[in-house]
Amino acid sequence: MRRVALLGAALALVGASCAPDPLDTYAAPDADAPPATRAPLPTTTAASEPVGQTSAAPDDTVPAPDRTFEPNGDTAEVRSLDNSFVQQDLTIEAGTEVEWVNGGRNDHDIIPVDPTLTWGIDRDTFVPGAEYAHVFVTPGVFPYYCSIHGTSDAGMIGAIIVTEPT
Repeated sequence: MRRVALLGAALALVGASCAPDPLDTYAAPDADAPPATRAPLPTTTAASEPVGQTSAAPDDTVPAPDRTFEPNGDTAEVRSLDNSFVQQDLTIEAGTEVEWVNGGRNDHDIIPVDPTLTWGIDRDTFVPGAEYAHVFVTPGVFPYYCSIHGTSDAGMIGAIIVTEPT
């Protein structure tokens, strides 16, 4: 009986540590909602293509994976709250800087799904109140996740969708 009580107390603490913070300035998703999941992204056909980039006949809708663009001075923000990224999927033009702000009570990390990419931040650095920024200069889809509160395809996940400048 004592083990059951201890297990119940431990589960309650774990659940409370990941609960939404009522002081967050952005609305977090409903805590009772099922965890977010993402359908698998298209697989790549060449190692040089960004994650989610598919090979297709050249046209205006498929960004060229080998094209990079200079920083354009634009900035977009993603907030890391206690169970989610707000905006979960963010569309920007190539050259835009994305700033992640840890606006919750918990430590987080930002891990690109593609392990060959070098951007991201670890949990020791991305503590409550911390900020992290990266300029995306190559068109493509760049999924990421918080390994503390999810996996590469469920839980605390997001994606940066980078288009060619118009």
